[in-house]
Amino acid sequence: MDKDLLTELYTLAKATFAANLDGLFFEEDLFAVSLANRPTYYVTLGKGVLVANRGRKGLTNFLEYLEHEETEDELEFFEYQQAMDSLYSVVPFDEDDDMLETDETWRKESGVLFEDMAAPIFRSKVEYCLPGIIDEEEAKEFIRIFKATLHLIARLTEIKKEHPKHRAIAMWHDRVSDGSKKEEYIPRLTVGENEILLDKLLFEPWNYENTFPVPEFADAEQRRYYKSMKAKSGKVFYMATGIFPAPVSSEKFDEPTFPVFYLLYDPQAHQILDVYMLDDYEKDHNIFIDRFLAVVDRGVKPQAIHCYGRRTLPLLTKIGPNMGVMVFEGKRDAELDEVIDDMLHHFLHDGIEEEDEHDR
Repeated sequence: MDKDLLTELYTLAKATFAANLDGLFFEEDLFAVSLANRPTYYVTLGKGVLVANRGRKGLTNFLEYLEHEETEDELEFFEYQQAMDSLYSVVPFDEDDDMLETDETWRKESGVLFEDMAAPIFRSKVEYCLPGIIDEEEAKEFIRIFKATLHLIARLTEIKKEHPKHRAIAMWHDRVSDGSKKEEYIPRLTVGENEILLDKLLFEPWNYENTFPVPEFADAEQRRYYKSMKAKSGKVFYMATGIFPAPVSSEKFDEPTFPVFYLLYDPQAHQILDVYMLDDYEKDHNIFIDRFLAVVDRGVKPQAIHCYGRRTLPLLTKIGPNMGVMVFEGKRDAELDEVIDDMLHHFLHDGIEEEDEHDR
């Protein structure tokens, strides 16, 4: 990467992370940064960390991550982590595993000295992919984000001097909202070629909610066909979806991705009926429906399906009632947890070993 670019990047990052934020922000406060020809970044700044979420979807995933940060369900929490879509920079702890040789090389090339703090690292995290080293274009975006952040810090510091007993972001909000308690605003910084403008952006949290595909039958004939089938009395299926907890090489993407898994289980027969994974759920989710209908075609139509995982109920919201099957948000039980754990263990360990033996 260009030396001048690195020098500017590290200089701005150092200034940002060395700034005194006491009395300026509440924890996890957001502000927006608008760059030309780029999606709006929604940024949060803390001690030694800056996260710039890409666009509305990036912010939605970040807000869901914060909302579920305390969940005890490890698989669910892992999913919220992997859904992040952002540029982020952190000042790592000593001997941090996230440090790469590239980080040290860039720091030296920048010529910026870090005497009282560790040098920050810079990463790009795409939804359901591993974080990676930023490229040159992302470095340029980071520079503009850091400039906007320092501009906001300077403005809030001025407000803090005027109102030393109050948190500056709260005083800023009172100014821009004219004291209204009904509307919430966040700072928006528009970065131009030669100036940075600070104004307000109306922030309505309910507009930042994840939505998942809700498929329907291909046509009325297909709907009538499956609705005419007689359901087996008392038969219940469990359908679970989630994020597979390991990256998998993908033909569709240039880098390994965390796919969405699907599990169809018969709790009365204690039998897995189907398992599958998709690299691109948003595009290919109908494959899960096709596989479920293939199970029904083999002669077992349930009366009800209990749904597990936040994608599952939307997946069946229209399909289920239209074929005469009730669908519910299921409550996890020990048996299903064990089945999912065994399935994941097989693909993470046994399945890999079997493939290795086959290759030999």
